[in-house]
Amino acid sequence: MTRKLVLALLFITAVALFITVQTAPASTAAYQTDVFFDDFDGTELDTDKWLVAFKQWGGADANGGVRPENVSVSNGKLIIEAHGNNYTGDLMGINRDLSERADGKRVGGAIATKDYFASGDYEIRMKVVPRYGVASAIWTFQYAEYYPGDPEYLEKPVGGVDYYAVNHEIDIEMPGRPAAAHTGFDFNRALFNTWTGENNDEYTVNYTDVGAPQDDGEWHTYQFKWHTGDANETQRVEFYIDGVLKNTTTTDVPTNAGRLWIGAWFPNGWTGTPNFDTDYLEVDWVKITPYAEDGDTWHPETFPNEGWGNMNHTIDSDIFYDDFSADTLD
Repeated sequence: MTRKLVLALLFITAVALFITVQTAPASTAAYQTDVFFDDFDGTELDTDKWLVAFKQWGGADANGGVRPENVSVSNGKLIIEAHGNNYTGDLMGINRDLSERADGKRVGGAIATKDYFASGDYEIRMKVVPRYGVASAIWTFQYAEYYPGDPEYLEKPVGGVDYYAVNHEIDIEMPGRPAAAHTGFDFNRALFNTWTGENNDEYTVNYTDVGAPQDDGEWHTYQFKWHTGDANETQRVEFYIDGVLKNTTTTDVPTNAGRLWIGAWFPNGWTGTPNFDTDYLEVDWVKITPYAEDGDTWHPETFPNEGWGNMNHTIDSDIFYDDFSADTLD
């Protein structure tokens, strides 16, 4: 074995150890049926309950991802910081490969439950970020990939002959808009969505007028009642704001248990332009009351441990990355 190869292997091993240290352990146990509650009454995030996201999605040029440094607990509230286009501070964004970007524009924060939950009553007492260009979002998420030869594999446009993605998800996102076109952004509207996959025939988006502005600086309780179905309940998701039913969705209703996420992140244009420096999403409390309906299903995620950081996350500027996308070994 040549000295060059030995050094390369040592470097890769060191990088693997670095990533292991920086990755918060994720639960892979079956989903929970006990009531979940957190009122953020401590001085820091309860890491027995929550994971902190360190990742980037939504398009390479859309944003600088979400970082743990933008998540904190103060005065009994969860605070998630959002940095818009006018931000000039020291916190830089990240790319999909976790390398650091040249600026800190369009960088948010997000947390997710360590445990998985299925059918149930989900309630979040929250103040949205009162700015356009950033999504104040609540969502469940379960993701698995299946490959040719797997019983679950389907050949569809997303993934093609390489893989098939199962993406079970429920979303509340603000601000909303009146239709699919990226115009008419309004805090009197919200997106209430359900997903079972990433193809066009596997998700439902509801462009909903909620009747009152959500950027009013007041606390609101955002809620969805997720029914996977049994002898007494039809499959559906009911969306509420402050106890008032705003939408009922009966198509593309997920059944797989997922993690509950809460975050402020920057989509690629579909919430407007983030012409601001810094603003905040605040959460007072979170409660999940499981229904344990017969329609609940459990499928382990393909990548349950990826995309998590910790509250003191740092980046190694020399981090090694290769996605083996070329036809030959680099």
